[in-house]
Order: sequence, then C-alpha cells, then structure tokens
Amino acid sequence: MELTVSGFLALPQMEGLRLLAGGRGVERAITRTNVLDNPDSLDWLMPGEFLLSSGYILRERPELQQTLVASLTEINCAGLCIKLGRYLDAMPSVMVEAANRLNFPLIELPFGYSLSTAAAAINAHIYSQNDRQIEKTLEIHREIMRTALASGQMFGLAETLTRLVGNPVLVTDSHWNLLCCVDRPDNPLPLDRFVSTIPKKPPFPAGFLESLPLDLGNYRKSITRVLPLEDEHQVRCRILPIAAHGVVYGYLIVWESVRDLVELDFAALEQVAVMAALERIRAMEVEQTKLRVRKDFLDDLLSGSVASQNAVRSLAAVHGLAFDSRYRCLIVRGREGGVLVRERDLPPMGDAASALTMERASAAALHAGAEAGVSLVPVARGIQLVLLVNLGQTPAEDTRALRRMARVMLEALSPAGGPSPVQIVAGSPVPTLSEVSKSLENAQTGVHMARTTGLRDPVIFMDDFAAYQLLSENVDRDVLARFCQNSIGPLLEFDRKAGTQLTETLDQYFRHNNSISEAAKAMYIHRNTYIYRLEKIKTLLGTDLKKSRKLLELQLAFLARSILQE
Repeated sequence: MELTVSGFLALPQMEGLRLLAGGRGVERAITRTNVLDNPDSLDWLMPGEFLLSSGYILRERPELQQTLVASLTEINCAGLCIKLGRYLDAMPSVMVEAANRLNFPLIELPFGYSLSTAAAAINAHIYSQNDRQIEKTLEIHREIMRTALASGQMFGLAETLTRLVGNPVLVTDSHWNLLCCVDRPDNPLPLDRFVSTIPKKPPFPAGFLESLPLDLGNYRKSITRVLPLEDEHQVRCRILPIAAHGVVYGYLIVWESVRDLVELDFAALEQVAVMAALERIRAMEVEQTKLRVRKDFLDDLLSGSVASQNAVRSLAAVHGLAFDSRYRCLIVRGREGGVLVRERDLPPMGDAASALTMERASAAALHAGAEAGVSLVPVARGIQLVLLVNLGQTPAEDTRALRRMARVMLEALSPAGGPSPVQIVAGSPVPTLSEVSKSLENAQTGVHMARTTGLRDPVIFMDDFAAYQLLSENVDRDVLARFCQNSIGPLLEFDRKAGTQLTETLDQYFRHNNSISEAAKAMYIHRNTYIYRLEKIKTLLGTDLKKSRKLLELQLAFLARSILQE
C-alpha cells in the first residue's frame, strides 16, 4: 500500500508533527524523500517527493517564500516539512496562505527531530514496497522493448508512452521542431487547439522555450514547466531530453492534462527517451547513408563517369530525377577569391552566421527555386556549389525563370545594400540527364572566362557568350595566338616598350559598349586623355574604329587574348 502524507503523519515514530496548512492535500502519495537546501535545485525535484528542509534557504528570502509553494505544486511534490526554531521561528504566513489555496501539505517538524528521522520513517515504508515496484518497472520495460522491436519508429514509441503515462505526448528534434505527437480522446486541453501540430514547425511559443535552462541537454531527469494557454487555462509539461553520449537528438514532452504522473510514469518516460535516442541515431545514419549514395551518383553524373544511359536512367529513377528532361548546370562560387565551405569545415570558434557556407547557399538556392518555379538539386563540389536544374521537356527554354531564381538567390545571400558575395554561372542546356557533364563543363568555361577577363557580372549565362565558347572550344591555341598578334600586336608591342596602357584602353572601350565617358571613368582618367589615347590607337592599328568588321576582329582578338591568359 502506498504511503500518503496522512499516513506519514500517523506513523507512531512521527508523533508531534503538526500540519500547518494544505489539509485537503494530505492524500498525496509519497514516492521518495529529498532535502530542499538550494533554490536552484527545483528543476531536479520529482513528482511525489516529500521534501525536508531546515528553513535556511527561506531565511531573509521573501521572494522565495512568495513562490516556493506554487513551484512545488507545479512539480507535484507530495509536501514540504520544515524544521522550525533554528532559522525560522514560525512558518511564513504567505506560505501558509498559498498552501491552503493550492492544497499543498505544509508540515512543521518539531525542533527535537532531525531531518534524517523523518527520512528514515518514509524510506522504511517505501523499501517494503520495492518488489511490487520492480515488477511494474520490468513490465513497462518489456512493453517499450516490444514497441521498439516491432516498429522502431518514433511515432510508435510516442503512442506507447502516451498509453503508459495516460497523457498526450509530443516529440521534437533538437531545434524544437515537431517530429510527431499523440493526443488522447479524454484530453480536456486538446493539442491541436493550444499548440501547433504541424510537423517540422515549433509547437511551443518562443517565450516558453526561453524559460528553459540553457544546459537542458545535460539533464537526465525531466523538468517541469507550466505553459499558459488561452482562456486562462494552463498545462503542466514534463520535458526530458532525448540524448546520448553528450549529443541532444530531441525532446520528449508529456502534456500533463489528463492525470498527474506518478513515479512509474517517469520510469517509462526515461526508458522511452533512451529508445528514442537510439531511433534518432538510426534514422540519422540511414539518412546520411542515403545522402552519401545520392551524392556519389550525382558526382559520377556530373563528371560523366556513369557507364551507360541505361545505368543513368535506372539510377535516376532511384533518386527521383527525371531522365528525359532537359537540364542545365549552374555554378555558384564565391567572388573576389572567396570560397564556399561546409559548416563542419569551420574552426571550433568559426562564425557560421557570417561565413558563406554550402548549407546556407544551398538553402538560398532551394528557396529561390521554389519561388521562381524551378526544380533543382544542389550538389557541393569542392569550393563550388553546382545547381542541377530540371528544365522540363519543352524544346524551347525560357530563361526568364532561371534569371529570376538567380536574382532571388543573390538577394538572399547579399548583405543589405552590399555587393553580392557569389557569382552564378549558367552552362548551356542539354537534352537529357546523361549529358549534364557537358553543361557543367560549359559552366566551368564560364568561370574561367569570368576569372581571366575580369567579368564581374553577378549572373553569367553562357548563352550570351557564344563567341568566347567558339574560340575556346574549337580553335587551336597556336591559331589564337597568331590571330591575336596579327590584330592587336602593335598595341601590345607599343605598351611593352613605352610602358603605356593602350591595350587596356581599347579593352575598356569594348567592355563599356564603345562609351568613351564610361570607359574613362573605369580607368580613372580624364575624358580628353582617353580620347587622346584612342587617337594613338587608331594610328597604330591603321583604322578609325568605325568599320563593323574591324571592330568585330578586334573584339575577337581580346577574347582570344583572355583565353590564352588562362
């Protein structure tokens, strides 16, 4: 038979104890004893504990006297017994009033009794009940093991825990996003009415989460918090981390709205937390294995290493990619020598918020793709992020959606009002998934072009640079060198001997669409100076820079020069 507060008061060896307040709560069951000597230990107290105190922590602590009884009631402790006459001459009236209001037993321990006397009397009764408790605990363990072996799923564990503790249960990940929840038909405070039950969204308000200890992941016992609800309702929540080897995988929350938890319920909660940690570890390892297999396939696909089209077709089906769609590869790279890094590559004190990480760039790409209606797969390759974009099966591709996607992505990654930290280079489209390596190679040509020519455009479509591709991919380097020498050789030779910048002057002229004013600004020289240099160029080249064929030849020569400089 369980020991209640009234039974404790009736024990012969406890004669002289005096119930000061909370008489209507004397049928609370006592599961164990604990000593209350530190106000910071409230998070470590368990329901059913009968608390013993010398009163030292209450001396000259009126703010603690105001809140202690309410805090112990929230935890559902059995009662509080204080030894008066040493640190407290009388029980504080504010505690007496709160105990009567909340039906929480408040007991005076006579001065002649030690705290250990009361603890020994309670423990002697509890130890006599141990065999029955052990059998119940083993039955709980067997039921949880049956669930784990039968399904091994988080929802199955949550269902079992809900049945064992008689209350709704929520399970979140380590960031407090909901994984699953199980309600009960007899719940007077339904979950879907008072919290969000949308998966992958936080069910609790930010203020409630901020009230939790920062080191909650280190706790091995559940803590108690009361969540205020609408219409002046409130609910007691029991929160226990799902953790293993110092890693927090999530949290179990018992929504204590149907019945008060007893000691065996907490044993069930702790055992389910262990099984849930194993399930989270297993699920994460399975997911990581899937990601590794998928990444290996995408790496082989982008490098052109998959043996046959049939192999590509079958593997694409496994990984949810459409084989017969048209595709483009986009390369996202850090500008001005910057690189994209993975979060795991940051140093221990690295600032992941300020570093341009693969994870951050991938998330921005997926968001931008969804907003622009573009289906894509991000793939990290070295210091670059490759976006494998599905263009569908329409022969005529409209690049407006891709350009809109790139613009949204740049806005997401750029600091407010600052320059873009990345450059996006789009390769040419290919007709099927098996040929995406050609699109990637084409995009890589664009990266080289941007690097060697100093092209600073945040978004580059290789469709706009057909001449560069023609020269780079189809003309021998010796032929390009001879063509370059024949076209702009006089400028190169004059600059070499005289130390002038005539070659750069003409290059800037073409870069700024033959605008003298804009080209002069780019070189930080006066417009008249620029005009003087152009006249010198005309003399050396023997042309007035007005003949369209000659201008085309000179522009091609500069493209050839940039290709040779690679």
